[in-house]
Amino acid sequence: MKKYLLLISILIIGCSNPKTFILKDNKEDKYFVQKLIDNAFEKDLIGESPLIVINGIPFKYNKKQDTILIPLKKSDIITLNFLNLNSSRIIYNEKENDGAIIIAAKNRE
Repeated sequence: MKKYLLLISILIIGCSNPKTFILKDNKEDKYFVQKLIDNAFEKDLIGESPLIVINGIPFKYNKKQDTILIPLKKSDIITLNFLNLNSSRIIYNEKENDGAIIIAAKNRE
């Protein structure tokens, strides 16, 4: 019985999804980043709560929330890249992150 409970627990944890990251944009473009994040999550590039870095500055968000609003529009994003867990821990020296999403965005003035 304990083996079955352990197996079910592993399946539930292993199949969990990342947070939902949405942009401050219109309905069609709101989930642009989420599609890329889901793809990176499936390829094991990032975990459930990745560090988000916008123009070199870590974006702080409440990791207990399921939906995270990124204060950008699709048209603001120049590039979007991912760092795996080990690389992000070395570069950003944060032990708790699950990889990183690196966003280069247009500066608004």
